[in-house]
Parts: sequence; structure tokens; C-alpha cells
Amino acid sequence: MEREKISRKRRGIAVLTLAALFFWYLPQIQVSRQIRKEQEEAVEMYVREEKEENKEENEKSEEVQEQEPGSTDQNLFRTIDFTGLRSKNREICAWLWIPGCALDVPVAHGQDNAYYLTHDAFCRERIYGSIFAPCDTPEDFSERHTILYGHNMRDGTMFGGLKKYREASWKQEFPYLYLYLPGAWQCRIWSVEETDAKSDVYRLGAWSDADWNAWVQERKENSIIFGSGEEKEVQKILTLSTCIGDGSSSQRLAVHAAVEMIFATKSGREEGSVLE
Repeated sequence: MEREKISRKRRGIAVLTLAALFFWYLPQIQVSRQIRKEQEEAVEMYVREEKEENKEENEKSEEVQEQEPGSTDQNLFRTIDFTGLRSKNREICAWLWIPGCALDVPVAHGQDNAYYLTHDAFCRERIYGSIFAPCDTPEDFSERHTILYGHNMRDGTMFGGLKKYREASWKQEFPYLYLYLPGAWQCRIWSVEETDAKSDVYRLGAWSDADWNAWVQERKENSIIFGSGEEKEVQKILTLSTCIGDGSSSQRLAVHAAVEMIFATKSGREEGSVLE
């Protein structure tokens, strides 16, 4: 009889535990679905792939790709409808595509660094916020170092997927991310580090060549992963930053991407420049 009581009690505890876990995870599942649905809708409305349109041109360029490295990268031929985006919110400044995180979203640039922590790029109140640039970032992202911030969502959405780049194999599989301004930036995942929110990682503004070279060298030395070919000179960096854990500490994950190519025109076909 006593054993039967203990068994019933254990079953009851197990049921209550499962119920608690279900009701704890349910809101997260709903948020995850909402994020993915809204991203898909935004991509469908504002992004145009030009792969088929440029198929013949790209096949020709593949034959001479040694003359212009990276020019056959199809992601450089996307067109973003910035007119449509800015009719919804004039503070949308860019579009970010990270194949390794399946993140394909508009980027906001507000008047302060708090608003887009709780609002998406279309100014809708959302707990997952938006990917955004600091308020003192130049509109054309012309400085040597640019930073984008985003929440670390448990389900891997927003900047929650950046943790994958702690693994060298993931960096090898998905070596590039892309920023559209509306010109296209091809950015190679370069270094990954865990740091403090007040560290020198977050330095912005003007640089002397000596300061820049010292800062770049420090990023190399502090990187969790750093493979072959990374020793080439880096002139411009895009940093993606997110919290580590639940955000209660000052620890941050920073993924640094070296800007390797910039297509200055809207279509990315008429004029291109390789950063040397």
C-alpha cells in the first residue's frame, strides 16, 4: 500500500512537471513562430532575388572570376525595396542577411539605443525588438567600424543564432553575411569573441592607422576561432553583438565580419569595388 502511494505521488509530480514545462515553453514557441512568420512576410514583400535575371551574365563572369573575386556571389544581386520600407518607418537604414543564422531582416537606426530593444523595425511593440545600429552611427555606415545589436533569443532567432559561430565548422560552412544599404556589402566572418559590454570592442568613431591596426590585432588575439587565410589586412569591420545568456550580466558575444566587397550601386551590376 505504501509503495502504491509513493508511486502515485511520483506520477503526480511528473505530470505537474510536464505541465509546468509545457506552459513555460508555450509562449516561447509562439514568439518563435511570430518572429519567423513576420520575417518571411517582410522578405516576400521587400526583397527581390535577381538570380534568374542575371543567370547568363553570371555564367560569363564565372569564367573570369579571378579578375574580380566574389563577383559571382548571388547574394550581391538582391534588390531591397528601401522606398517601401522607409514608407513604413523612415528609420530603417539597412537590410541584413546572415545565411548561417537564417536571419533576413531590416535594420533600424533610431534616435536613441533603447527604442528598438522593445520595438521591431516597423515600430510594432515586440519583446524581441529589432536589429539596430547605435544612434551615433553615420547614416551611410562609412566609418571603419560599424556595430549592429540584437537580442539573443533562446530559439536561435534574431541574434540568438550567432552562438553557432563559436564552432569553426559553422564558420566554414557559412563564411559570409551581407548588408544592403542599398548597395551590397559582402562580409566574411572573421573573428568571434566573448567580451564585456564596456570593452574596447565597442569603440567607434575616428581612428589613426596605428590605433586601428592595434585594435584589429587585439580582435585576432581574443578570437575564439581563427582559421587560415585570416591574416590578410582588414580595412573595415561590421560587428554583430548580442548578450550571453539571459542578458543579466555584462558579458557579450561579438561576431566580427571583415568587409571584403562593396557594390556601390543599387543593383550591384553597374559598378563594384573590391576592398584591397
